[in-house]
Amino acid sequence: MKIMAVDDDILSLDLLGECLSEGGYECVSLLSSPNDAIKRLTETAIAYECILLDVDMPEKNGIELCAEIRRLPRYASTPIIMITRHKDRRAIEKSFSRGATDYITKPYEFFEVLTRIRIAERLVQERQAAIDSYFAAQNSARGKPLLPATLRDRSANSTVMADDPEIVSEQIMSLSVFQNYLEQVTRTDECTIDLIAIKVRRIDEIFANTSPADFVGFLKTVAGVVVEHFDSKRTFLTHVGNGTFLSAVTGACSATSAELEARMLGRLQTRKLPLVCLREIPTALIVGEPLTLKTAPKLNFRRATKAAIARVESRDSELYGMRRSLDRSNLMTSA
Repeated sequence: MKIMAVDDDILSLDLLGECLSEGGYECVSLLSSPNDAIKRLTETAIAYECILLDVDMPEKNGIELCAEIRRLPRYASTPIIMITRHKDRRAIEKSFSRGATDYITKPYEFFEVLTRIRIAERLVQERQAAIDSYFAAQNSARGKPLLPATLRDRSANSTVMADDPEIVSEQIMSLSVFQNYLEQVTRTDECTIDLIAIKVRRIDEIFANTSPADFVGFLKTVAGVVVEHFDSKRTFLTHVGNGTFLSAVTGACSATSAELEARMLGRLQTRKLPLVCLREIPTALIVGEPLTLKTAPKLNFRRATKAAIARVESRDSELYGMRRSLDRSNLMTSA
């Protein structure tokens, strides 16, 4: 794995180099200047696969450098790990909002750094596998005749990939980065995060009746509406698959699920939507009850996400189970 580390403190940089060497990483560039780092990143023939950045640097701080690196097309999704003495919520949120994928606080143990790098290495491999799978699915669909314009099924076993490379964007974190963010921010003293699940109803039918590009565009539109509603400065979002999003909102959310659904849907209806959402499948968003996350030494991410998703599924059943019962009742009355 080709790694770059940037820190203006030579002693800290040497220590990090020793740590990486101990972990078996040999292709490592240690730089003390952010401007030299940008030059090296743009000029190298083989792209770096992981970048470690100190936050406090006089020439240009690590958060600014992270944002600049993200603007380089070949490093749009490269793992960037911040290494800093800052442990406050604001620094963590700012780092992740500028494109960081992980966050380590000083002083650190070699084991922690190496563990985070191996997670980053796995992230690179999983992302490549997702890209390969995505293009394989697209290629297999080419050349097939179109089915009738009525609701058609693209594939009997089609599902929306949780980490589809085309669904991750500036507004949508990958699930693994979202996990890193929540695990870090819930360790801070002043943490109050509402974890809210938002679900697009009948997503399987929308998926079956739109092109891959239109479907991905639709998901990005929904994500944009959610982030815009909660305020992009205090919201982080991920797509967990099958049209369900998880939003981490700083501060308590006082609005009810019904109010959030109405407001988000109102915004969504002003955007450009796939034709099928304007005809056969009216768009509907379901918002689960917020799950409040407080300061904790270690967040049980799996349990928290399951609980948030269970709340949106409960809300879905409550709303549409009731409607189905009313529809059956009306049919029986009319008969």
